[in-house]
Amino acid sequence: MITIEEIKKVCDIFEPLGSCEVELRNGPKALKVKFGKKETKKQAQQKEEYTRKVESPKKEIEIEKITATPEIYEVRSNFIGYFTRINPKTGETHVKMGDKVKEGDILGYVSVLGVLQEIKTEKEGKIKEILVEEGQPIEYGQPVMRIEVTKGGK
Repeated sequence: MITIEEIKKVCDIFEPLGSCEVELRNGPKALKVKFGKKETKKQAQQKEEYTRKVESPKKEIEIEKITATPEIYEVRSNFIGYFTRINPKTGETHVKMGDKVKEGDILGYVSVLGVLQEIKTEKEGKIKEILVEEGQPIEYGQPVMRIEVTKGGK
């Protein structure tokens, strides 16, 4: 039960703060106390006139054209050896900058103890960058090429 003394204490605490509202609950019983001066008709009219005069500023919204950044896939070497893009059967390079490739296409080879190991792409796209020069030694996991993945790529 809320006593009168408790109500007076609450009033003494919150009254100096000016306008505020306090709700006390004790089980199923509740007491709601509002502190502050009542607004006169003149103050209400002034407040209404002020709110009418204030206009919301016009906002211009700039819409930026958002372009999706293409997904870049790095083809890495699974071997240690010397890199070559030359097809041993035809003598021509497998791929050049800007070539479109499909999943599973051979991009080049790594010569490991005289045996050519294929480097294949796992994604469909366009050759964006060739990171290793012809005949250059490469390490396991070293990036060889970067491919800009097309929509059809995984």
